[in-house]
Parts: sequence; structure tokens; C-alpha cells
Amino acid sequence: GALPIFFKNDQLLITAISMALDMIGYVTTTSFGLYVFKYAYGDESMYASFALILGVSQIAALAVFPRVAKKYARAKIYKIATVVVVIGYIVFFFAPMNMLFIGIAGILLFVGQAFIQILMLMFLADTIEYGHYKLGKRNESVTFSIQPFINKMGGAVASGVVGATVILSGINDANSAADVSSEGLLMLKVAMLIFPLICIILGYILYS
Repeated sequence: GALPIFFKNDQLLITAISMALDMIGYVTTTSFGLYVFKYAYGDESMYASFALILGVSQIAALAVFPRVAKKYARAKIYKIATVVVVIGYIVFFFAPMNMLFIGIAGILLFVGQAFIQILMLMFLADTIEYGHYKLGKRNESVTFSIQPFINKMGGAVASGVVGATVILSGINDANSAADVSSEGLLMLKVAMLIFPLICIILGYILYS
């Protein structure tokens, strides 16, 4: 069965947990986008720019990754990408209502995140060879079936975090940014930025 293979291949298990933590962090951040611009920054129109930065940053990261991968070891790329993501989150958390700062934070965040996501797929592929060495079977189908499961799980956890935060912060009953308390706004930013940051750092520590 798939479950024994998953638990017997310790590298696959660790990679999957790291991947899940990273995905939870990423999806939680992106899921909060519209809420944070409408209620924390008071300008819903900024969300379109945020979404554009997300898309362009990720496409750019995909384009430059092969060149970066030729020059540096994967472990070093993962470390640098994680540091870039951490800086992006910190800048975003303290950024004033200014698209310049948010734009810089977004580029750092999503370029770093795109690199991590590519690396995770590569790490996942590496566990096939390790599993073949340890268990005598390659088990490619089981290994790669983990990714869509992790994506769905990340989406489910993110939806839960967003739903709970929107209710607890008072945003659910608010019509505009003026209707949300400072405590509610702080809760929103912590859920969007600090919780995902912790997940991504934990994922890196675990994999390391």
C-alpha cells in the first residue's frame, strides 16, 4: 500500500511535511490578499496590483531558476530563497499603505516562494532514488501523488485560517476598513504574514 511506502521512506516523509508547511504558508498568504487590502490598507484596488506582482514574480523566478541551479547547490538556493521570503514577510508586515513598499515585499516574497516550490518538486523526485536504494522499489506514482494531496491540504488549512480570522477579527461584520478595530487588523496581518512565515521557517528547519 501507499502508506507503508510513505512512512518507510524517511526522506519522502520529511520532504512531504516540509512541502505541506510551505504550501500552507503560501496559500494562507495569497488567500488573505483581498481582505488585507480592503480592511488593513483601505484600498481594495491595490489587490489587482498585488495579484499582478504575484504572477510576474513567479514567472520571472521560473525563467531564471535554471541558470541559478547551474551555479549553486540546491541546499544553498533553498537557504537563500527562505531568507528572501523572510525579508519579504517582514517588510510586508511593517509596510505603510504604499504600493512601492508592498510591491518590493511582494516581489521578494513570491520570487523566493517560487524557488522553494520548484526545489520541493526536485527534492520529491530525489526521494524516489533514495526509496529505490532503501526499499528496492522506485514507487514513482506514490511519490508524485503526494503533491496534489499536499496542495489540497494546504488549501483546506488556509481556508480554515482565513475563515476563523475573518470572524474573530470582526471583518465578517465590517463594511469598510474604518469598521475594523486595531486589534482586528493586527490579527488579520498576523494570520496573513506571521503564521505563514512560521510555517515556511519550520519547513526549512525540518528539511535542513
